[in-house]
Amino acid sequence: MSKSILIAGATGLVGSACLPLLLREERVGKVVALVRRPLEVQHPKLEQWVAPGKDLLQALKPETVDAVICCLGTTIKNAGSQAAFIAVDKDLPLGIARWAKSQLVPTYCIISAMGADANSKIFYSRVKGEVEQQLEAMDFGSLALFQPSVLTGPRNEKRIGERIGIAVMKVVDPLLFGSMVNYRTMPHHVLAQALVHSALAPEPGAKRYFYRDILRIAGT
Repeated sequence: MSKSILIAGATGLVGSACLPLLLREERVGKVVALVRRPLEVQHPKLEQWVAPGKDLLQALKPETVDAVICCLGTTIKNAGSQAAFIAVDKDLPLGIARWAKSQLVPTYCIISAMGADANSKIFYSRVKGEVEQQLEAMDFGSLALFQPSVLTGPRNEKRIGERIGIAVMKVVDPLLFGSMVNYRTMPHHVLAQALVHSALAPEPGAKRYFYRDILRIAGT
C-alpha cells in the first residue's frame, strides 16, 4: 500500500534532498510539500500546500497523511533575533505536530540537534530540547528525533565561518571514536535518506538517532 508523506522545509539543505527521494520512492503515492511559495518542481505525486500569507501553518488542511518529515530550521543570525528563531525552530514544528495529532497522523520525523536539552543554559540547545520534550508529550505512535552534528552539503546562503568549521571537522572526523563519533560531520544526503526511510518504516515509540544510527537507517 502506497503512503502519503508531508514534508515541511522542502527548500532547505536536507529537505531539498528528501523531496526527490520521496518522489522516486515506489512506496510513496503522494508527497505533500508544505511551502510558503510554490515550488518549481512538477510531479504527478507532488501536491503543494501553499500558505496564503507568511504563516506556514495556515496552509495546513483537514486531511491526513501517513507521516510528517519536518526539516524546518534556521540560525539565530539568519533569523535576526531569538524570537524569530523560536518562531521557525519551535513554533512551526510544534504547530505542525499539533495538526498531525488532530489528523491522527501516526509518524513524525524531525531534524533536531546534538546537545538538545530543555534544561540547557545554551539558548539553541534549550530550544531544541523544548521542542523534543513537547513532541514526546504528544505521544506519536512513532517519533523520530534525529540529532546530527554539523551538516555538510550545498547551502543557498554563504556561511563563511561554518565552511571553515566544516573543513576543520572533516580533518578531525577520523580521530573521533566511541561516543565522540556522534560529533562527526554528517552529509546532508545521508540524513535525508534516513529521514525518508524512517517515515516509511517507522520504529514504534520515541527514538533519538545519532551518527551511527543515522548511517544504519540510511543504509550506508
